[in-house]
Amino acid sequence: MDLPSTSSQGGGNEVVHSNMVLKKNKLVRGIKRLLYSFGCDREGKSLEKGPGIELHKERVDLFIEQILDGKWDESLSTLRDIGKKYVDKISLLILEHKFYELLSGDKVIEASKTLRYEIAPLENSDEITRKLSALILSPSQNLCGQESGLWFRSRVLEDLENLLLTTKSLKFNHQRGKDEVPYNTQTLKSSGQGEVWSMQFSDCGQYLAATSGNRVNMWEFRESGSIVPWSTLVGHIQPVSYITWRSNALQLLTCGVEENVRRWNTSRTGICLHTYRRENLGTVSCAWAPDGESIFAGLNNGSIVMWNLQGEELRIWEGSRTTRIADLAIARGSGELITTCNYRTIRFFGWETGAERFINEDADIVSFSVSEDGFYLLVSLANETIDLWDIRPENPGLLKTFEGHKRKRYVVRACFCGLFIASGSEDSKVYVWHRGTGRLVGVFVGHSDTVNCVSWNRARHLMLVSGSDDRIVKGWDVLETTYSTVLIRERDYL
Repeated sequence: MDLPSTSSQGGGNEVVHSNMVLKKNKLVRGIKRLLYSFGCDREGKSLEKGPGIELHKERVDLFIEQILDGKWDESLSTLRDIGKKYVDKISLLILEHKFYELLSGDKVIEASKTLRYEIAPLENSDEITRKLSALILSPSQNLCGQESGLWFRSRVLEDLENLLLTTKSLKFNHQRGKDEVPYNTQTLKSSGQGEVWSMQFSDCGQYLAATSGNRVNMWEFRESGSIVPWSTLVGHIQPVSYITWRSNALQLLTCGVEENVRRWNTSRTGICLHTYRRENLGTVSCAWAPDGESIFAGLNNGSIVMWNLQGEELRIWEGSRTTRIADLAIARGSGELITTCNYRTIRFFGWETGAERFINEDADIVSFSVSEDGFYLLVSLANETIDLWDIRPENPGLLKTFEGHKRKRYVVRACFCGLFIASGSEDSKVYVWHRGTGRLVGVFVGHSDTVNCVSWNRARHLMLVSGSDDRIVKGWDVLETTYSTVLIRERDYL
């Protein structure tokens, strides 16, 4: 089936300008970062009260309009009114686009004047001046296929985002001082030597399960504060890529890479209660039904199958219902099945009613995580951002975008941590953001390879665990004083 257009999926996620459509969330991200870069954090955060976004800062609004209208000189004047930080760098970017548009419109003399009198005098402009000078010598050849008009100008905002991300990062200093230890860390002993691809705490917080190659290791987190090995689940042939707990913490589902789904008793004996498979097909992901009496699995042909606990196939939804690398979850609030139906679209499927709705992203989806109440969704993207969505059917919309972690090649997962958001990263670190402000508040250092997954213990709200390609599971205990300090500081930005 064909997917609906963006305008029908969530409503109000567009800005109409000059009879063309720009995505509102991307536009506002650029504006937000612009304000942050000028030190106007309180103004910038007011644009994040989404999804009903009101661009109420007149000068910034005017600046964006002038860029999209190609009023380059006016936009430079407005830029100087907004602030003084990075004016030369931003001006250089704007003037470069002005030069391209003039040259692509055969206005060679005007382009030459822009280069000589406006671009060349700016600081650090030598390299771009040489590059643009070469274009003047052969404009038709070098500008072949160059865009023009609104879409070309809107790219200024995207380039501006990239510039500001490298110019100023919204990070705090997370280095440990002489008298401050922001967290304690410990390595959890495990059986097996495989990379850790997936991990999850039980709902009660008493147990943690984490993959290790084709095994799953479990630990018990006792009230005394001690962490002890609990059991090791052995039976998969292929590496285990996905695990999910039943709500009562007595059973666990594990999914082998394109293999099968297994249901386990999570007592110390670690007995496999049932193996679920479909002939000639492998499984990709799995999830419990809301009542815990049946399970869903994503298959490597894009279908989704539903079994009862005894292994009887109840239903199958064939076709492009999921992707070859995909998460699968149930939204507890609505009971919808959540999956990715193509690499940039998340599908919410009312498996009992057949109703469907969608969220479109701007980049390829790497992984997602649903909040405990089923109202919110974290979507990790290939462009090294994490989007926080309100997914309630009556009020869906993008709330925040988090950035700072690294992801180029691998599946990296994020998770909800109460008032915070955490994510693994390919630079071997764990990143933590404040959920309300979107600001990066912590970076945990201790792994030696890509951190693939993280999980938060809701029963011990200062405890976070992470799993890595270094084949180690680490527990991070944030100090109560550090936690309180961060909360107090972040209130100023709410």
